[in-house]
Order: sequence, then structure tokens, then C-alpha cells
Amino acid sequence: MNKMEIRRYLERYFDAHQSHYTQVHPSYFQVRLPVEVDKDLGNRPFYWTYVERLNIEPQPMHMTFIFDKENAPDDVRGEEMTFGSPRLHQFFASTRRRGRYIRLFECPGKDIKRAALIPWLGVNYKISYICDRKKDVLLSLGINLLHGTIQEDFFSRMQERPLDPVLPNYTYTVQSIFTIDSAIKKLEDYVQNEIAKENPVWAVEAERRLNEELAIVENFYAHKKSETDANESEKEEKKANSLDYKTKRIQELRWQYEPRIEVDIINGGLFYLL
Repeated sequence: MNKMEIRRYLERYFDAHQSHYTQVHPSYFQVRLPVEVDKDLGNRPFYWTYVERLNIEPQPMHMTFIFDKENAPDDVRGEEMTFGSPRLHQFFASTRRRGRYIRLFECPGKDIKRAALIPWLGVNYKISYICDRKKDVLLSLGINLLHGTIQEDFFSRMQERPLDPVLPNYTYTVQSIFTIDSAIKKLEDYVQNEIAKENPVWAVEAERRLNEELAIVENFYAHKKSETDANESEKEEKKANSLDYKTKRIQELRWQYEPRIEVDIINGGLFYLL
């Protein structure tokens, strides 16, 4: 990420939390942290324990983030944000923790006086085909909670729509027919079907490479056993250790080469759409 990409990322993060900017400059901005963000980024757990126990009014921090230090005013004090900075990784962690599930409403046009919003469940999956190599496939699915229609590339479709975390005026939501659990089950079946379409050659080749590596290990330890048997002074303990190393090596090879498929949910949410 370059400087501008980092800035856009932080702006989207704070906009999602409806944060208040106290200073905005081409080279930096200062923002008042919302309570939940302060808890994630402020590094002051004792303060928040004190506030919550005594039930007093919290005083969130103000933080300044600098993106172009060379062109920032000399009197500005803040944190310079780079891709490798620990603070940026705190933002990533906070996003994963708090942005994993969302609820958004589509905003109707100005000419629409009253509109019904249909519920959709959107889920972004990562399918990983793993052996001694790895291939990740991202699959974004949306399912209509009224009639069960599933759409691919759902995330891109949502980026094209005007969405808001608050129900817009003159709109109402339609009651779902599918439950979240049943919708998730339908999406899981869809993902399984997509996995079944994958060419299995990658797994066959991985098994072949695994068998070749296992044969090398067997030959090595067979030769080592012959040497040990020929030398009567070798101790039984040494034989046991050799067997332990062999078992461990075989486990390592199976973990590295044996083909497997993992499916992770990256994030998801409810979308009420026109």
C-alpha cells in the first residue's frame, strides 16, 4: 500500500465508525476516536476499566495521522503511517474484529416516496487448495432471503449501490422467509458444488510428489537400519530415536504435501436492497 492507499483505508475506517475529524490537511488529518476505536487503538485498558466501573463520561483520544511528512507543517505532531507501521496493523486487526459482519440499507432515489427493501445475506468465502503449493479462490455470494436466489460476485454488486448503515427515510424492510441458518446451508451447498467443479489434477500431482518423498524417506531409513544392524555396538536407544525421527519426518511430509481444501468465511452481512 502506498501513502494515498493507506490514507483512503483509514478514512473509510473512520467514516464507517462515523468519526469526527477535527483537522483535515492534504498531508495529515486529526480525528476524535469513537469509544470502540479508542478501546482498540488507544492502548489504555486501565482507563476504560475505570470509566466502565464508575460509569463516568468517557473522554476518547484525539489522534493525528501523517501521510506525507515532507509536506506536513512543522508544528504538526502525530504518527507517520506507513505500510509496515505497528499502528496500521492495529487498524487491520480492528477491522477484522469489528468489520466481520455488517448490516446495510440501500438508499432509494429522491423521486421514490416509499420503498420496500428486500433482505439479502452476503458472504465472502476464501477457498484454499493446499498441498506443497497453495491456491486461494475468493467467492462472494449473496442469497435472497425471500426466494433463495443466489448471486455470484455479490461484493462487486454492492460496491455499485448507495448503501447506508441507517434505515433511510420512507423505506421499510420486508420480513425474511429463509432463516440465516437455512440460508447459510444453501450457500455452503453452493460452495461445495463449486469445489466439485475444480479439476482434481492438482491433488493427484500432490499425491504423486508425496509418495516420491515418502519413498526417499523409507529408503534412507532402510539403509540406516542396515548400518545399525551391522554394528552390534549400537544401542537400542539409538534405534528408537531413529524411528522417532522417521515418524516425525513422515508427519511433516504429509502436512506439507497431502492435498486438502479449506474454506474460510472472510466476512458477511445483511443487505436490504430495493
